[in-house]
Amino acid sequence: MSEKLQYAQQLEAKITDAKAHLDRLKTEQKEALMAGQHEEIENLEKYLDEANISLKGLTSAGEDAWHSLKEDIDRLLVSIRETVDKLLG
Repeated sequence: MSEKLQYAQQLEAKITDAKAHLDRLKTEQKEALMAGQHEEIENLEKYLDEANISLKGLTSAGEDAWHSLKEDIDRLLVSIRETVDKLLG
């Protein structure tokens, strides 16, 4: 076997090995991304539940109390928007 052919075979083996490592890294990256999105989705569900509770409280709040509740809801809406933006990229 010629030196050139032997070198080409070694190079091909190294490329194949590197591609396998790259595929493994891509899989790990996707899994990490999915785990992160899962956490953000759980946060979004929690925020939306809190928003529904706040909405019910808002409708039954007195004239003075609703202003305080409004500030809490506005902060909650910011959290919801930020979480949605993270999920959408």
